[in-house]
Amino acid sequence: PRALVPVSRRRPGGAAVATGNRLSAYLLDLPVSEPDPRERLRAVREAMDRNKAAGPLRGAGAVAVLADQLPSLAHRFGAPLAGNAARMLFDVLVTSVPLPRSRLSLAGCPLSALYPMAPLARGQSMAVALTTYGSRVHVGVVGDGKALPGLDGLARCADEELDALLAEVIPT
Repeated sequence: PRALVPVSRRRPGGAAVATGNRLSAYLLDLPVSEPDPRERLRAVREAMDRNKAAGPLRGAGAVAVLADQLPSLAHRFGAPLAGNAARMLFDVLVTSVPLPRSRLSLAGCPLSALYPMAPLARGQSMAVALTTYGSRVHVGVVGDGKALPGLDGLARCADEELDALLAEVIPT
């Protein structure tokens, strides 16, 4: 399976620019056949490092950079075509949602947890979003239950895999 991983093109400490997203994206082949959790993590890290070294004008990221240069009329007609092509390019969207480091509240009530949600592209069955808030990592999964009938077991499997990775990385 292949993931689409959106990344920000904003640079920390860079000059302030107009508001709005400045995104690119990388395609990442997921190493699901690798039995060793540490090796899976290494493979993902190396692939992301290669993508970042190639820059946002390569691969899937070039589409977002090109889209910044197109007039709104081109977006109106091109977006449906790009949306239909998504299912041929990637299987799952995986994203990290940045949050401020400060504690947040809603209507004066402090928030203890925030679970991110990522949109499903047309023809896609699953999107996974991750964020950190406080001292915890929160994961949100959006899935098409008809396309993925075993989706309810994903949380259990994710917990097992994270436990296996932690056992490899943090000795007891």
